Amino acid sequence: MRVLLKAGWCCVLVFLVGCGQESAEVAESGKIASTGVVAFPPAQFYQVKDHQGKTLDLRDYKGRIVLLNFWATWCGPCRYEIPDLVKMRADYDPEKVAIIGVSLDQGSEEQVRPLLGKFIDRYSINYPIVLDGRGELVRQFFRRDLSSMAVPMTFVIDQQGRVYKEHVGVPRDSKGKLNPRGALSEDIEVLLARS
Repeated sequence: MRVLLKAGWCCVLVFLVGCGQESAEVAESGKIASTGVVAFPPAQFYQVKDHQGKTLDLRDYKGRIVLLNFWATWCGPCRYEIPDLVKMRADYDPEKVAIIGVSLDQGSEEQVRPLLGKFIDRYSINYPIVLDGRGELVRQFFRRDLSSMAVPMTFVIDQQGRVYKEHVGVPRDSKGKLNPRGALSEDIEVLLARS
């Protein structure tokens, strides 16, 4: 019985924090991460491949608020969060706010692409999904040891390309409730009001 209780608490903790380990340095969801340095799009990654192998030019998103969401198909908290991101796509003008999903699923592109295609269909994902199985793009934003990274992880990037906020795990709103749509909308509204 004790083992079951411990296992249950571990599952709850993973859900609240995210999949994977994370350092105490970034454990607080919504930590302000802005350094004032332009981070998006990273120069080495102007052009990246989407889940179908097509080229996506990240420079096309300059001047917009960008939600850069790192996730994986095997991540339960990511599955919880994605329907809110899908709904958010309709909430904002795509010329002002962009959502870009970055899959961290590993394997050959021939293995991962069909898996992602099925996942995207199942969740009706309506925003671009980029492949980053080797963690090259995520390293441009997560400047710590990748073994300490948790997913989902969302970087809110302002209109000047600077990281405004970093959400580790499922984002919480200002009341502390697990609410990806509410929390990310709060960030977007602040940035829209600044422009």
